[in-house]
Amino acid sequence: MYQIELYQPASGLNWIFSIQPIDIKQELQTSVTMSEVGLVTDPFFLMEFKSQYTKKIKRFNPSLVYGLQSGVDITERYFWFFLRITWALDDDPSLGYVKVGTIEFPYGFYDFKVYEMSSAGDYDPSNALGTLFEGTMNLSQKGTFKEPVNYKEYTNNDADTESIYITNPL
Repeated sequence: MYQIELYQPASGLNWIFSIQPIDIKQELQTSVTMSEVGLVTDPFFLMEFKSQYTKKIKRFNPSLVYGLQSGVDITERYFWFFLRITWALDDDPSLGYVKVGTIEFPYGFYDFKVYEMSSAGDYDPSNALGTLFEGTMNLSQKGTFKEPVNYKEYTNNDADTESIYITNPL
């Protein structure tokens, strides 16, 4: 499971980089091409967040994908995906801006997918060359700049099998 924890930067920025190392090399169909500074220029990637609570989906390109770390090629093990998670700016899928903390995309659990694409501007997963990664993500925050998700543990309802508990009401 991936954990993305938002916080209010002291600089006053309205977004933060979230760095996700993902091991997908064995799933790639395209040879990896990198710039001199280690930015992956080919293949292209499409990321998908689907809220487990609202079932709403966001698809976007990662802001940056690195294949070098401290001058060492890491693509045999994983890639560094940089995401711009925002709570104040509008979504911009081409730049990797992903707005969260809203009614449709609240904090909490998400299904998380990464697709290999033949072009950066294609946001349709049915055109993907392949699904590289599928997993779960927990989106939370550090601090009090937005109202966090609060989950309640129920331990005394073992005999009550007909009750339904909503743990993340909007």
